[in-house]
Amino acid sequence: MENSYKRKALVIGSNGTIGSAICSLLESEYDVVKISRKNSDFSEESLQQHALQLSESGSFSRIICCIGVLHDDVVSPEKSLKQIQVDKLQHYFYVNSILPALCIKYFHQILDKSTPSSFACLSAMVGSTKDNHLGGWYGYRASKAALNSLVKTSSIEINRTNKKACLIAIHPGTTVGDLSAPFAKNVKPEKYYTPVQSAQRILQVMDSLSARQSGNFYNWDGNLIDW
Repeated sequence: MENSYKRKALVIGSNGTIGSAICSLLESEYDVVKISRKNSDFSEESLQQHALQLSESGSFSRIICCIGVLHDDVVSPEKSLKQIQVDKLQHYFYVNSILPALCIKYFHQILDKSTPSSFACLSAMVGSTKDNHLGGWYGYRASKAALNSLVKTSSIEINRTNKKACLIAIHPGTTVGDLSAPFAKNVKPEKYYTPVQSAQRILQVMDSLSARQSGNFYNWDGNLIDW
């Protein structure tokens, strides 16, 4: 007999390459709620309202924030200092740091407190300061480093009220899609992953962790990444 009860999962940025793949994988085991540009403008007011509405429907076992930008009609990675511009830096930090921080602020409150739960934010290897050996990509690197710091700091506070929650930043690997397409020629084929591969690995890492590992930065293979 099929179990009528499903745990709840929330995917923020559900229309993106990785977000949509994560939704597809989760749907066999979870009641999946999706937030995207289709139902939110990602303003603080909108995110807060979504969180309030969801709090009335029960707690969530998995939350994944897939919001992020590498390039769009506003920004593309800078190759040198002379390409740094205030408005473009602001855009990187708004999308890659501030929006995920707001998601943590409002949605951590709906994480399950009675059983283990997890909240993952998609970060990037280039957000590791220790791993930075090439330079460039100023706005993207710095905004992902800021995201990592926000995850670490938030995890400490969240642990005080939810002892079973695990909040992490995770690098999904270079994934086939619009975000990576302009840079695909520089990626070795064996390191260029399908959305399904990346989604599976993210969920596997989340499932392998407990609250003891909260506040860390993980690679898609489950290994820790230095800040």
